[in-house]
Amino acid sequence: MRAGSHWTIWQKIAFRFFFLFLGLSSIVAWHLTLYFIKGIFSNSRDYDFMNVYSFLGKALHWFDRIFFHVGYDPKIHMALPGDNHYGVVFYLAVFMIAVIGTIVWSILDRNRPNYKKLSYWFNLCLRYMLALVLFGYGMDKLVPIQMPYPDVSELLTPLGEENRFSVLWDFMGVSPGFQMYTGACELIGSLLLTSRRTALAGYMVLLIVLLNVVAFNFFYNIPVKLFSSLLLASLLYLLIPYMYRLVQLFFYEKPVFLSDVPFRFQSNVKTYTLKTILIVVPLMAFLIFTILNVRRYKRTLANSKNEKLYEVLVFISKDTLPPLLTDTVRWRRLLFANADDAIICNMKDEKTWYKCNRDTLNKTFTLQDGADSSAKFLFHYEYPQADQMNVTGTWKGNDVNILMKSIPIDSMLIKKEKLVLMQD
Repeated sequence: MRAGSHWTIWQKIAFRFFFLFLGLSSIVAWHLTLYFIKGIFSNSRDYDFMNVYSFLGKALHWFDRIFFHVGYDPKIHMALPGDNHYGVVFYLAVFMIAVIGTIVWSILDRNRPNYKKLSYWFNLCLRYMLALVLFGYGMDKLVPIQMPYPDVSELLTPLGEENRFSVLWDFMGVSPGFQMYTGACELIGSLLLTSRRTALAGYMVLLIVLLNVVAFNFFYNIPVKLFSSLLLASLLYLLIPYMYRLVQLFFYEKPVFLSDVPFRFQSNVKTYTLKTILIVVPLMAFLIFTILNVRRYKRTLANSKNEKLYEVLVFISKDTLPPLLTDTVRWRRLLFANADDAIICNMKDEKTWYKCNRDTLNKTFTLQDGADSSAKFLFHYEYPQADQMNVTGTWKGNDVNILMKSIPIDSMLIKKEKLVLMQD
C-alpha cells in the first residue's frame, strides 16, 4: 500500500482483511519454526506436533457442520492444518473470521486515516516469518536431507509403482547438487529478508522460488499445498505495494524510489533493543537450524552405510524351493534399508517391511512384523564367502535354510553414473 497520509477506503479494507487472515494463518508458520527449534534440544519425535491444534477440533467440527460441510470429524481425522480435512476447515474458518472481522473493524474504526504504524509492524512480522521458515527449508536442501538419496527399497521399485510424491522426492534425491542449488536460492532469499535495505531483492528472489515450490506441490501431490500457498500469499502481500514502482522501473525505465521510510522510536533504548532482537533472534534460529540439519545428515549417512541387498540363490524348506512366482513362502530378495528395518521381497517382488533387531555377537537377527507384534522370526546367519550370507531359522512355520548373494548397491547404473560435460 502506498504510504500516503490518508488511505482510500479500499486500502483500509484490504489491510484489515489481510491483517486478520494472514496474521491468524501465520500462526502455523510460527509454530512450525518453534517445532524445528525444539528439535535441537530434544528428540523431535517425542513432541506431539498435533496436540497444539487438537483443542480446536470441536470448534472446527461445529464450523464445518454449520457452514462448510467438508466432512471433518475430530474422532477420525488428524488434527493438523495440512492438506487434509482439518486443514481445509481451519483455513476456511480463518477466512470467515477475517471477513466478519473486517466488516466489524471497518464499521467501528471507519474514521481512521491510515494504518501506517500497524502496517509497518505487521509487515516486519511477516517478513521475518518468511525468513525463518524459508531458511529452515533452504537448509534442509543445502545440507541435503529434505529429499534424501533413495534407499535400496526405492531404487528397486519400478517407476510405474511409485506415486508422484515419491517420483519427485527420488528425482531430487538422486542429484544432491541440484537439491543444494535450490536450497541455496531459498537461503539467499531468506537472508535478504533480514535487512530492510535488501528486503525487496529478497521478495523478488523468493517469488520465483515459491512459485516453483507451489507448482511442484500442486502438480506432484506434495501434502503441503495449503501451507506453501500461505507463504506465497504472504510474500505477494509484501511485494504488491512495490509493483507500480517496479513496472515503472523495468518497463518504462523511469527513476523510482524503492526504499520505504522506516518507523522510528523516539527513545534510543527502544531503537537499539529492537535492532538487537532483529539481529540476535534470526541469528540464533539460523544457527539452530544449521546444527539440527547437520545432525540429521550424519544420521542419514550412518543409516546409508547399513544398506544391504541380497539376492536369494537357494531357498530350502524341507526341499529346495524352485523360484516360482506362485510361491508364497520363498524369498526373492532380502533388503536391509538401515540398521533397524529389513524388507523381504517375495517372488512377485512385493515388499514387506519388518523391524530388525540385530545381535552381531551371536550372529542373529530378529524380524518383527509392525502390524502384528506377535509375529517374530529369529534367524542365525553366517558368511560362507565374502559375498554370501547363509541364513537359518523358522519362517511361517517352516524351518528354512537360505543362501543369498550380496549385490553391491553401488553397482546400479544410477549410483555409478557421474556428471559429465561431453556425452558423445
